[in-house]
Amino acid sequence: MIFTDLRFLLLFAGCWSTFVAVAPARRSAVLAGWGIVFYVVYAGAWAVLVFALIAGAAFANRRSVAWLAGTAVVAALASFKMPGNAAILPLGFSYLSFELLHVIIERRRGRIATLSWPDLVAFALFLPCRVAGPIRRFPDFTAAVARARPSAENVYAGVLRILAGLAKKLVIADTLALTCDELAHGPVAGRAHAWTIVLAYAFRIYFDFSAYSDLAIGFARLLGITVPENFSYPYLAADIREFWNRWHITLSHWVRDYIFVPMGRRLFATFLRPWPALIATISYLVTFLAVGAWHGLTGAFLVWGAYHGLLLSAHHLIRTKLAPAVADQGWYRSRAAWAASVAVTFAFVAVGWVPFMTDLETARRLFIVMLFGGHT
Repeated sequence: MIFTDLRFLLLFAGCWSTFVAVAPARRSAVLAGWGIVFYVVYAGAWAVLVFALIAGAAFANRRSVAWLAGTAVVAALASFKMPGNAAILPLGFSYLSFELLHVIIERRRGRIATLSWPDLVAFALFLPCRVAGPIRRFPDFTAAVARARPSAENVYAGVLRILAGLAKKLVIADTLALTCDELAHGPVAGRAHAWTIVLAYAFRIYFDFSAYSDLAIGFARLLGITVPENFSYPYLAADIREFWNRWHITLSHWVRDYIFVPMGRRLFATFLRPWPALIATISYLVTFLAVGAWHGLTGAFLVWGAYHGLLLSAHHLIRTKLAPAVADQGWYRSRAAWAASVAVTFAFVAVGWVPFMTDLETARRLFIVMLFGGHT
């Protein structure tokens, strides 16, 4: 884990000591300088490609440059996400690509009218968030750096968040991983065993991923910088839409703002306007196929993305067609109904992790054991 790697800790210590020592006006330059060193250390030769993509984003206020820069980012991401290329993926490139696309789009729209090189590089190569997110927005980050106030209070809060992240990762997630690994190291012996592995994975991926977010938030807080939260008790969601408002929040917001909403608007301007439910279904499917592809261009990730797109489409139809007579019933808003909704939502999400956690053939065999028993 990079956050416990001695090189990272030494680089961050240098960044922190320099950041707190310089005048506020020079802090972006400090973050940019240490970010460059950090990325060269961890990405090696791929850092050259990343620096070129960052440069492209800087000039994206011009239409031709914006299209070229955006295409280059998407092409690079797609190339790294092809099967067999995951091992060469530059550190944190999935998250960086969406952050750069955000800058490119907003530069082209004129919403980021001006930016400085130190601000852009500091944003793109910010040490704590370059490992596994959260996905940030440029204006929010620059504002957070400007108002950063390194203090004992922030250091204390940051250390607590880091310790929480380490506990989640090293104690809970890594322990659950032992159960999850049984899928790869031997046959799954029966329905109970299959469901145990799936449930273990559901909690493992939450504690593992949220741990990395906790660590990023905690290290940023040591500098007095606030970065967005990424998880908010997602397994307490009462429906699939609420789940995606609680799970990987920054990714959900990104695809909402840059894929789902623009696509919906475009489709409303077509002959599909009389069928808003169809527009919502198409928008959800395309958006979550993109989310699946963002994780990897494999059949398993695309199936997982399509599954969530269909779940969200079904939820949209039910919610919009639900009779007021049902919604106004007292039982509908009771604690028992909420608890049942949480349980059903968790079950759908947990089942959805099956193609995410393995290849399609293994997922198919695991599904059969989950439903009918037997062994893989």
